[in-house]
Amino acid sequence: MIEEMTYAGGTRVLVWRIDEEAPLLLAMCRGEGIPVEDLMDLPVKRQREKAAERLLLCHALGHPVTLSYTEQGAPMIEGSEVRISITHTMRLVAVALNGEAVVGLDAEPTDRAQVLRVRDKFLNAKEKQFINPDDLAAHVIAWTAKEAIIKAERNSAIDWTDGICLEPFTVNDDETVLYGYCGERRYRLTNRLMAGHYITVSVPSIG
Repeated sequence: MIEEMTYAGGTRVLVWRIDEEAPLLLAMCRGEGIPVEDLMDLPVKRQREKAAERLLLCHALGHPVTLSYTEQGAPMIEGSEVRISITHTMRLVAVALNGEAVVGLDAEPTDRAQVLRVRDKFLNAKEKQFINPDDLAAHVIAWTAKEAIIKAERNSAIDWTDGICLEPFTVNDDETVLYGYCGERRYRLTNRLMAGHYITVSVPSIG
């Protein structure tokens, strides 16, 4: 089932918890007129992700779309000014769309405990002061926030620790709003809990 979330500034996020297997998803694509021939040689996991991604974009825009990619691997819709960002996990795919502003999106399972072990690789000294070493939710949200900013910047070479700086934030049950900087650009990040995942979308902050 596809769920849609809307945000201030015209951002839409569509989320699909994938229970379908690759053959069904490919058949659904064909039913919508979405090409899938280029997916047939991919591993099954990638077939599922890419087919669901194409179905989500078709649902969002009302017609099949063709994606191209920047040198950094950021997706673009050919022939459209709509900005997009895409994220996958094992059983979830989500897309963010904005007609005017850059947008970034990331999702991670709420139980991704690995982030506690690698906090030194993505948190800077200031962030460690307000993110407790044992607070799994805050770590996962911080991880998705930084990834969402990197995707909005369309630059995977940005340093995770000092290249992006998050302001202090408090984790809320359903929605957490936080802010972060990348260079001179300030981002507003909205994290929502859905389908066992923390899903964070980033857009430039105005004002």
